[in-house]
Amino acid sequence: KIQAPTAWDSANGSGVTVAILDTGVDGTHPDLAANMVPGWNVFDNNANTADVHGHGTSVAGVVAMAANNGAGSAGVAWGARIMPVRIADPSGYAYWSTVAQGIYWAADHGAKVANISYNGVSGSLTIQAAAQYMRNKGGVVVVAAGNSGALENIASNDALMTVAATDKNDVRASFSSYGDYVDLSAPGVSIYTSTR
Repeated sequence: KIQAPTAWDSANGSGVTVAILDTGVDGTHPDLAANMVPGWNVFDNNANTADVHGHGTSVAGVVAMAANNGAGSAGVAWGARIMPVRIADPSGYAYWSTVAQGIYWAADHGAKVANISYNGVSGSLTIQAAAQYMRNKGGVVVVAAGNSGALENIASNDALMTVAATDKNDVRASFSSYGDYVDLSAPGVSIYTSTR
């Protein structure tokens, strides 16, 4: 749907570090290991970024699973580096203050993109301020529109790139949140990715 193979003729993410702010990432996964760089566990304030839930590993795979390695699939930006930043407790829950700390850490440690696939991110003033900090350093914060399936009354914000989900027919996925705050939509149903 996004014509990734055509895009890869021009760019594959090489030279870009993408911070995955999530539940951690399984850095030993055979389709991720080659693209991993050190990250940080903001939740526990240590360097252990192992995935405690599974969600972060799946998100990382969509972004940058290795290509041409005879295993699994390929991430959209398979040439990019994955920086795991754990922001969540073992159940997958994260406080906006912890998420913001993760953005600041990623921005200060070389990430040019920060991905946050959590509900409600766009409406947080705390996240918006951190995202503006990253933008001022030349980066971009990409966030999920959410999975409420409803119209959300959230104002658009230039510091965030908010993405809704579409299905195989290029229409809004039934679970995807929507509203004026959404910047673009991308496939989000039945996506091949890595699991923990």
